[in-house]
Amino acid sequence: MNRPLINPRSTLHSLTPYGVGTSDVESLLSYFCRLAVSHSVSTLILSRTIVQHFGHTVAANFDWHERQIAGIRESALTWSAALSALTSVQNLDNLTFLPWREVISQNGLSIFKRGQFCSHCFAEDTACGRQPYFRLAWESTEVTCCPVHRQPLSCHCPSCGKNNIRHAAAVVVPGWCTHCGGFLGDIAESEKSEVVEPASLWKARQIGELLASQENLVVKPNRSQFIGAITQIVGKMHDGQAAPFTRRIGIAKSTVHHWLKEGGTPSLGISLKIAAHYGVSLKHLLTGELSQWHPPILHEQLAFELAQANPKPRDSPRTIDWVSMEEKLAAFLLLPTPISVLEAARRLDVEARQLYLRANKTTRQIGVRWKSYLKRKQEAKVVEVWPYLEQACLDIWAEGKTVTRREIVKRVPEEILSPVPNLLNVLKEVQEHLQQSEPITKSELLV
Repeated sequence: MNRPLINPRSTLHSLTPYGVGTSDVESLLSYFCRLAVSHSVSTLILSRTIVQHFGHTVAANFDWHERQIAGIRESALTWSAALSALTSVQNLDNLTFLPWREVISQNGLSIFKRGQFCSHCFAEDTACGRQPYFRLAWESTEVTCCPVHRQPLSCHCPSCGKNNIRHAAAVVVPGWCTHCGGFLGDIAESEKSEVVEPASLWKARQIGELLASQENLVVKPNRSQFIGAITQIVGKMHDGQAAPFTRRIGIAKSTVHHWLKEGGTPSLGISLKIAAHYGVSLKHLLTGELSQWHPPILHEQLAFELAQANPKPRDSPRTIDWVSMEEKLAAFLLLPTPISVLEAARRLDVEARQLYLRANKTTRQIGVRWKSYLKRKQEAKVVEVWPYLEQACLDIWAEGKTVTRREIVKRVPEEILSPVPNLLNVLKEVQEHLQQSEPITKSELLV
């Protein structure tokens, strides 16, 4: 009984994400849509199934595409963890902007709600024999063009001209219009001659570089290092004075004070401005890696070594040893009495969502073992109450009455009746058995 379980089968298909480790990494929204297609169901049905699987209620006006599941908010963490739990695919949070949530403010990542795309990328996908998919970079409103094909992103179908046709529907096949069914990889004549501004191209490349690096991050970017990098830039470029810095970036001094003193973080757009004005890549700025950075010369003058302001030390985010966590989770599988995933997360002082993302196989084994344990307990309760229900049904019939819950409660003690799950279904089985054969014994039930 204490032998570790084999790898449990995933509830949903274990699709492999596209473009992992590149600037063309797939978005979680695209992965979700492809998962629905692979199961031949609508995205609406799949989203409700996932939500209900984890015991949540679903509002009548629930719209999955309004949840920003590829962003940096709690919904992105919840959905990436849920999909990892159901597909057995780890690290699905890398199909979102979650790795940067410590260095981008919660309201500082704007998601393009109407769904933009590059027709050339879709055409290239099919030419390479690959299923078209939505890139994670397309989710950000800061990205307005494709850095590979040097073309503006679009949200209009090249066939019917409708807007907002990428994913705002119940049935979504990435790469095809949800209104007319036309292929979004057909290049419209108007797109072939469009010119992309250099600034837009630079932004798209910076965000692409950022997304390409997140799969191999050893340590998640943290606010302390990021703010330290901004302090270093202000110290070397403006003698540690915030006023020239704020004028150059176009923000208020109170905003910088909020970053330094009150725990705030810049938006993605402001971080792009800082990177552009001070000659540093967005990735190095957000990770605080300025060892190779050299301040740009604004004017021809002598350069002096200026004293660097010492930022206030802050507690660094917790670093989790997942090798040790795996060992502890494996030990939980050997406990005489199984525990739930939530209890395992409580004992390890981590979130259950993180366990599904980083230790998927062992976590799902714990979940399967716990469910089996609950099922056995429920079956044992039914075995215990069965003779009482049989006798009660016979007594009720002898009085010429109909078997109802109220009549059963009068005849069976509450302490015996209350633990029984799905009492009405069990009562139905008892009556069917009494009508067909002799009363069933306890030993027959156990068999």
